[in-house]
Amino acid sequence: YMVLVPFLIHTESPGKVCVQLTHLNESVTLSATLEYQGENRSLIDDVVSEKDVFTCIPFSLPKSNSTSVAFLTVGVKGPTLQFRSRKSVLVQNSESLVFVQTDKPIYKPGQTVLFRIVSLDKDFYPLNEKVKLRFFDPQRNRVYQWQGVELETGLTQLSFPLTSDPIQGSYKIVVQKSFSSHVEHSFRVEEYVLPKYEVLVKLPKMITIKDKELPVSVCGLYTYGKPVPGLVNVQVCRKFSHSASNCYGKEAEAVCE
Repeated sequence: YMVLVPFLIHTESPGKVCVQLTHLNESVTLSATLEYQGENRSLIDDVVSEKDVFTCIPFSLPKSNSTSVAFLTVGVKGPTLQFRSRKSVLVQNSESLVFVQTDKPIYKPGQTVLFRIVSLDKDFYPLNEKVKLRFFDPQRNRVYQWQGVELETGLTQLSFPLTSDPIQGSYKIVVQKSFSSHVEHSFRVEEYVLPKYEVLVKLPKMITIKDKELPVSVCGLYTYGKPVPGLVNVQVCRKFSHSASNCYGKEAEAVCE
């Protein structure tokens, strides 16, 4: 014989225990009992006459306050054949997977925060459920809340307008699924500041009158490393010198091109 039971069972989800009997030469009584939260529940109590049997018995468990253990007992009894198998199974409440997404990570004062909430079951299918939402500012003040939000087909999209002079910093969206289970998502509110950048110019230290071209490289980079788009105007000048020179007339004047 062989008894197959899962290692882990989620509450309010279909589970099953499977029994295989082979080479039977007599009729036997197959029974299965589930022990959970101090109660015994009979899952099957049938007479089996076939020589080879493979059967699965479905069952489900109600929600519990915490993770617990259930026991499955399978027994076979006949005129000459008897055996009994008792297996322990870990039981956990079936928890949904909830994801929160905002349309951008940083907002300016006065903008509207657009966000969506997605709920999936343990098999990643959309799950309909009700949740409670709360908004907290950087000082942990509750600035807004929604009660009993319906996630139809596992999705809802909401918005929240920021004031023209909000507290700047990290805000938090808290999705309350049950009394002890919640999901958090953060975003920031900041005043817009023009990004800083630097301009790097590369050119040779010296040129001669024989050089027909002057290689010049100009590179603008933001402080975070990305290039700065724009137009560059380059002027090359020959400075006028009061010192002694072999150049006279216009050749000694400053020139810019």
